[in-house]
Amino acid sequence: MDEIVGAVPVSNSATLCIGGISSAEAERAREAGHDLDGMGYYLFLASQDDPEKPIEVLAKFWSASAAERLARMIAAGS
Repeated sequence: MDEIVGAVPVSNSATLCIGGISSAEAERAREAGHDLDGMGYYLFLASQDDPEKPIEVLAKFWSASAAERLARMIAAGS
């Protein structure tokens, strides 16, 4: 993973993350049929139990400020 703007555990094995993704993670997502360029900020789930498991991309943010706003809202609620 690249820069993480925010992260919160959603279960014992998964973490909801906001941040950049690596080119390798973007390539794995493209191989799985997702149209990702790997640029910008994403909302994704990462496995704590198996760090080698591909991330599950849920959304892409249009701007860094939008990613930071959601990260602040999540942090305020946890």
